[in-house]
Amino acid sequence: MQSLEDRRMMHISLNMEQEDDLGHQQLHKSALNQQNEILRLPNICSLVNSSHVDNNHLQKEFFSLKIRNCSLFKAVPLPHIGKKVTPHFSDGASGAASSKESLGLLFPPEKDLFEKLFTHFDSTAVMGWLATAHNLISEMGEWSCSGDNFVQFAHFWLSELQFNQKQQLLELEMRVIEDEVRHAFLEGSDSKEVQPSELNSVLAAALSEYSMGLLNNQNPYIFLDYLNLMSSVDASGYKEMLSSIQYTIKNSQIAQWLLAIRAFALASLWHAIVQFYKTLVNTQLSSEPPVKSSVSAIRKQSSEVVKERALQAVQLGYADVLDYLVKNQKLDLGVVDGKNRNLLFLATIYDQSKILDYFIEMAFPIPDVNQAAENGNTPLHAAVNTGKMHLVSLLLHFPGINVNVQNPQCDGATPLHLAIAYGHLGICYLLLNATADVQHPMGGLSPLQLAEMFGNETITALIKMHVKKFQLENKLFA
Repeated sequence: MQSLEDRRMMHISLNMEQEDDLGHQQLHKSALNQQNEILRLPNICSLVNSSHVDNNHLQKEFFSLKIRNCSLFKAVPLPHIGKKVTPHFSDGASGAASSKESLGLLFPPEKDLFEKLFTHFDSTAVMGWLATAHNLISEMGEWSCSGDNFVQFAHFWLSELQFNQKQQLLELEMRVIEDEVRHAFLEGSDSKEVQPSELNSVLAAALSEYSMGLLNNQNPYIFLDYLNLMSSVDASGYKEMLSSIQYTIKNSQIAQWLLAIRAFALASLWHAIVQFYKTLVNTQLSSEPPVKSSVSAIRKQSSEVVKERALQAVQLGYADVLDYLVKNQKLDLGVVDGKNRNLLFLATIYDQSKILDYFIEMAFPIPDVNQAAENGNTPLHAAVNTGKMHLVSLLLHFPGINVNVQNPQCDGATPLHLAIAYGHLGICYLLLNATADVQHPMGGLSPLQLAEMFGNETITALIKMHVKKFQLENKLFA
């Protein structure tokens, strides 16, 4: 039997080039060894009696993508995604319905259909499917846990790919899976060809998530959740996902075959979409050995993986990915990097205004805007150091911001002292209007004395004006 990969490679032209890794901490490859046990089917008794466009058009569509905020994206020839390249639906609302109907998801299987249908099933295909699924999942796990690959893909899926483009990708790749499953029935059949409606019933029972569930606007994170499960060193989540057959079947042998189809379909579908992304951005896995971690990758908890991805998302300015990690991956917003810099601090030094805007608009507790890093600086100190007014302005909008926060490792310097020392007139103006203390000394020097010492006449005049204003207010309230 021709393998799925051989059949797919007939239609996919890869043009892969090496890209430099961004230097983030990688998860150790040996963690993937734990997945050797993942593809063992669960106890079948637990399932018994339980309910639980044409191609040229597609290429033009994807060439029109507006790729932003990611230097890795390059204009490369797009691969064909499935053996059959004509979508089974049209644009618009009716397209979604026909796509769903084409897989038999609108109608449950007829009574005793599976008993009849699976008498013509070639069971020798099962072992090949499970082996394929294991290999694809191992490859996805290795790739997803390397550098910032997961974060880059998540941003691509959430923000760069339009709904109809996702729909076409899923539809086209599903045709390859359909062909493979149909072939197994034909190999064991001496009668007429299996009917499309019958095959669709099998796929609907084995892969209930496809296709509308994956593109549910009320929960846009389903695809990423499954990718996260399939690339995790924790096998329990994937086993639960694998055994989640939403169809009651009493025949344990048929139920086991459905599980094999499900494992094969899930792994193939997710791997194909990831492979499309990898081809589109023209990247490859780094051949460098993984960076050693202070915590063994095999023992690394999911919370630590989420933390690493959050730090990457902030550095890259991907507020969409950060929001996904907060809402679906239970990110602890108090996380810090190796230098005790929290997410607000990192967003500041990497000049990621979108991240700061995201936190300003959040309704739940945000990272401490006054938290100092190991060098004693707070995010506001860091913003002043960059000399960028928009960062200072954004931070000053955070509730509870302390404009007079001191750095004990720098003679008690406040952000105003730093702005004066660097000669940032505009930032001095912002801080003074935010009631920065014009009397607090740094190393024995007041802000006015510091400005005079640096010889900046404009800043000196500005400080004098605010000193007079401060003195006048004190007299009025004395």
